[in-house]
Amino acid sequence: MEYERRSNGLVTFLEHYWFVLSAVIALVSTQVGMFFLNLKGQGWINFFAASLVLLISGAALILYAKIPVYRSGRFFTFGVKSVPKHLSGYYH
Repeated sequence: MEYERRSNGLVTFLEHYWFVLSAVIALVSTQVGMFFLNLKGQGWINFFAASLVLLISGAALILYAKIPVYRSGRFFTFGVKSVPKHLSGYYH
């Protein structure tokens, strides 16, 4: 079934390669699962420390972008439109 005349889009790709794509997804998810199952002691601590650093740095970037919004008295605003344009990159 042709959905787009000029290109063979995503539908055509999935129509022909769905089995390969599902096999790759299964292989990657198995490898990720085995990674977490084989972590012991120091590996879990290192993984936790790295994830905690990423969590804190992400929260710091959002806080840096939202400080002007908080100073203006708006505390319950969501989305990138509430952040000034020059700080929207930090909010993303």
